[in-house]
Amino acid sequence: MTPVEFLYLSQQEVIDAGFTLKEAVDIVEEVFKEHGSKQFENPPKPGVHPRDDAFIHAMPGYLPRKGEAGVKWVSGYPNNLQHGLPLIMGLIVLNDVNTGQPIAVMDCAYITALRTAAASGVAAKYLANQDAKVIGLVGAGVQGRYNLLALKEVLTKIQVARVFDNNPAVLHRFVKSMAAVVPFKVAAAQSADEVIQSADVVVIATGRLAKPVFKEKWIKAGALVLPVHSGGWESRTLHNVDKFIVDDWVQFKQFIEHDYKIYAPLPDLYAELGEIVIQKKPGREHKEERIINFNFGIAIHDVAMASVILARAKEKGLGTKLDLAVGELPLSP
Repeated sequence: MTPVEFLYLSQQEVIDAGFTLKEAVDIVEEVFKEHGSKQFENPPKPGVHPRDDAFIHAMPGYLPRKGEAGVKWVSGYPNNLQHGLPLIMGLIVLNDVNTGQPIAVMDCAYITALRTAAASGVAAKYLANQDAKVIGLVGAGVQGRYNLLALKEVLTKIQVARVFDNNPAVLHRFVKSMAAVVPFKVAAAQSADEVIQSADVVVIATGRLAKPVFKEKWIKAGALVLPVHSGGWESRTLHNVDKFIVDDWVQFKQFIEHDYKIYAPLPDLYAELGEIVIQKKPGREHKEERIINFNFGIAIHDVAMASVILARAKEKGLGTKLDLAVGELPLSP
């Protein structure tokens, strides 16, 4: 038998490897450069849907210039919260690009949370008015928290974040906890429209929304809108804003076909975010532009962040070494 060792990292070990949101924003920005330069493989995530409100997705990705490859196997089950389980669960497997052998298996939840919020941070850096003063946040869960922290890293003029959530207890806890860790006011709002109409940067961090509940007319001049994993907007919104931007056009179109048919037919795409990051196309061109940027999540971000976490885990002696111990298969079962 030939030893084929790989490192297993639990969720806590992934966290203990040490990774700040600022670092996540920097790495996600670098990977967007690879995407904009077409130096990547990121096939649209195939998935199965055992329940109408749930998904299990495979997300393979390869970054040739970084020599990193892997796949994320991730599930999202909203009802899990009622059973004491997290909404998002899954694994990331990293492979040696020269031999294909697995080199790591790790929990994906923390990485997913970081890179999703970091994409919003990168978007705000290139697409928001840099004197933005008001963040509007709908959804006070994990992505609400992480998005607010990511925006804090790139927008230095913020004075207040207004937040709405359908659950008053969740909203109260969010406002109290986040006010202690950001340098601006965090205030509870009474409705989603109140949040959106006053915001320079709008983040929709709810779960999946099957029907439109957010109106295009609520978006003020100069605002950047960042829907995180959610529909919810009138389809006219995508047509009427000044710029319609996504992280990955091929993947986004597949999502529309299978999961967000309410947005069909789609308007012409202005740009993928990576094209703006590498300055192939301009981002915000004037203060009054209304811009919407959908970042539904690309696997190459997961692979890049998991690769950094693997290196740090090795430095800190974290994880459990496992061995596939491969050899010749039997001539017959």
